[in-house]
Amino acid sequence: MSAFDDDDELMAQLSRLAGELDPVPEHVAAAARAAISTRDLDSELAVLVADSSATEAELEFELVRRGAADAGQDRLLSFDSGELQVELEVVQDGDELTLIGQVIGTAPVDCSLEYGDSRRVALPTDELGRFLVDGLSGGPLRVRCRSATGASVTTAWVMV
Repeated sequence: MSAFDDDDELMAQLSRLAGELDPVPEHVAAAARAAISTRDLDSELAVLVADSSATEAELEFELVRRGAADAGQDRLLSFDSGELQVELEVVQDGDELTLIGQVIGTAPVDCSLEYGDSRRVALPTDELGRFLVDGLSGGPLRVRCRSATGASVTTAWVMV
């Protein structure tokens, strides 16, 4: 009997050797992670239709790219997907941000806030679809909601 009688053991050793001798390039791993992140293709993208800090041309071409808001400057964002609209207000207080939001349309049953580093935080909403998140730091984020009818909607990423 050889040491490789067990197929699982053989596959584990071959995998380890392949990883050592020919590791997956980082750009390939990043592309795979990006492909996996598109697994929720049923989710309709809510398009940014208004941003109080953007020019009309930026909104028209969806080129809203910005860093942290100016101190004391509130930012209003409106997203529309047809079935649901998401209204966000970003309020800066020193280094911390507060996000005040409302989901309008069909009642949301499950909402979350997603960060650029893949963190996801549940957004409890009241009977009017309103939510509040304190203590945010700047960076990319988006809101993902599922309606009572089962429709899934995700806002475009925004930099706050």
